[in-house]
Amino acid sequence: MGLVPLDSYGLDEFIDCMCNNRQLLYGRIYIRERLVNTYAVRPRTKNNVYSILKDENLIQGLPAADNVFLIREGYKGFFIDDALIQKQLKRLFGEVGMDISIKKKVKELTVLEKYMIEIIKAAVGKADVVILRDVGSSLHPEEMEKLERVVRYYADRGLSFVYISTRTEELAQLCDRASLMSRGRIIKILEHDRIRENLEDHYFFPYQLLKENESGIREEGQKIFRCENVWHNSIQNMSFDVEKGECLLIHNYNDLDWNDFLTLLSGEKPQKGRIWWEGRKKKNAKRDIAIILENPAETMLFSQMSYEDNLCLHLDHRIGSLWWSRNKRKSIVREIAGRDISGRVKDLPLREKYELVYNKIMLQNPRIIFCMFPYRNVDVKTRQLTNSFLQKYLAAGIAVVIITLDMRDGAAIADRILLFGKNQSRMIFGKEEFEKIVLNDSESDRVKSTKEQKENDKK
Repeated sequence: MGLVPLDSYGLDEFIDCMCNNRQLLYGRIYIRERLVNTYAVRPRTKNNVYSILKDENLIQGLPAADNVFLIREGYKGFFIDDALIQKQLKRLFGEVGMDISIKKKVKELTVLEKYMIEIIKAAVGKADVVILRDVGSSLHPEEMEKLERVVRYYADRGLSFVYISTRTEELAQLCDRASLMSRGRIIKILEHDRIRENLEDHYFFPYQLLKENESGIREEGQKIFRCENVWHNSIQNMSFDVEKGECLLIHNYNDLDWNDFLTLLSGEKPQKGRIWWEGRKKKNAKRDIAIILENPAETMLFSQMSYEDNLCLHLDHRIGSLWWSRNKRKSIVREIAGRDISGRVKDLPLREKYELVYNKIMLQNPRIIFCMFPYRNVDVKTRQLTNSFLQKYLAAGIAVVIITLDMRDGAAIADRILLFGKNQSRMIFGKEEFEKIVLNDSESDRVKSTKEQKENDKK
């Protein structure tokens, strides 16, 4: 079953109610046709529901066998037979067609392998429901196909899955049905053969962005950032450049650790190669580069500070005596938010937190912005909000670099697409060339889905 959040209202609470029996104001919750919670009682127990978001359920320093068999509720063993649990895990890997070293620690595995281990862990623990929350945003298309095979294998054996995502291709590929959630309510349930068509034409259409980048400030050939043959930890021979007002989409295929790249932007010297940007040697040069981290509402705001203080950080290089004048700061807040906002940031709605981050970056007025996986684990409205601000940056002549694992993310506003492949290879596509590739892939997926549906109907 797919779950498509058109907004984030009530989504976390829904997941919490599935996993834990909280006090309900109205209604009942049934799992496998058994009443587990109701407004009339407060059981305060946990349901046998396994939620997968990244690899938060795994202990990185332990091997996969220990995570699957030992680190789980209900394990009552006293003695640990390493040879036995490794043999059992190897058998489970073979059943789903996985080839993973059982001696590797979790931190040495790929993202796909971690997800597969979590699904196996849920199956071993005899979970009633497994919740997969936007795992496709961390996987490449071919990895998504491997994950689908594992999900289908266990689904055929009675394990139920809830897949939360806003990606039409993944929902149509993975789900038998899809529910649309808006303002905390399920407003529509789509059968498999209607998922792709109905989502794109009727529900995602109001949030679609203009496909053309209308910025007229881009100056062809004026380079403002260069990364030349850089080697640093997981980075191997990385090279690319960015022009003023350009939107460059970088597709990370080689699973490099982008935290290594962020440390270079923060001033650390690469082991080999060079990083240069226009105006690097001037005062406050670091303010010419802005970084928008993944999940910025949580990672880029000081929750205990006020809206005013969060917004005015990194502005002292543009406005003199800013922190000596409360009136200046309040005036900036009124201009940006349209009203006075009191209280702490932690009390703001999610959308206002995102707007605060994006407006803070706009006020900083950098030359280039690096967006780290901006479309991962977000609802439809947040995705649209992100795209609208990225277009505002481009219209102001600010270059934008989008780091993503899905080539379709951000392609609508990108001028160029850079693919880092395996063995230090790379490919660069222009916008028109890339759109042809995407259209061909989408058409192939649509034809394949139609053929599969016809075969199922014949059966």
